[in-house]
Amino acid sequence: MPDSRDPAFRRVLKNLSHKSRTKKFDLLMEVFNPRPGDQVLDVGVSGDVFVQHCLEDVYPYPQRIVAGGYEPNEILTARRHYPQPQYALFDGCALPFPDQRFDLVFSNAVIEHILGPGRQQKFAQEIMRVGKSWFVTTPNYWYPFESHHHLPFFQFLPRSLQMPYNRLLGTHIAKGTVQELALLSARQMHRLFPPSKIAKVRVTFWPETLVAYYLHPERQGH
Repeated sequence: MPDSRDPAFRRVLKNLSHKSRTKKFDLLMEVFNPRPGDQVLDVGVSGDVFVQHCLEDVYPYPQRIVAGGYEPNEILTARRHYPQPQYALFDGCALPFPDQRFDLVFSNAVIEHILGPGRQQKFAQEIMRVGKSWFVTTPNYWYPFESHHHLPFFQFLPRSLQMPYNRLLGTHIAKGTVQELALLSARQMHRLFPPSKIAKVRVTFWPETLVAYYLHPERQGH
């Protein structure tokens, strides 16, 4: 098994990640077809994790984006990299916006970090409440390489084995620790976003990413 400390291996992962995000953004532009007047909400903006290849890099009207999340430092770093959007501090499970306030709600690889009973459901409900259309992505639970820990089959192991596995071979997440995740399958994503289509984005042998997207009827056919 490749050692993630090998720079060549890291380059491969970075390249695959870049290709996957490119395919997601291509799908977003194809489905949504942005208009200059559209208002967009980016739930879970990051100034560290996704910088140089995030929505704010590719969306043609960044000044129409409201971006935010619940971590002030992430918002501050995002603002330094991307000064054009507006920014807001909020909990994705209780968005401080009226119903259908935004033409599009976008969220990339956030929902798997929403933990606690019923919170993923609340997160999904809030996105569908404030957005006329939405585009929500998450890693595929069934992809055999777990993208947060950078270890194969990690998510299929019991917690009692995850810790020693990461202690032995992990480098991306601190050794001896485990990042709490609630990874989702395509079926689970559809249950959370029932009006949505579920796209399976693939750049390798199996879909790495799932996308729940919905286009408001007023945009269809245009």
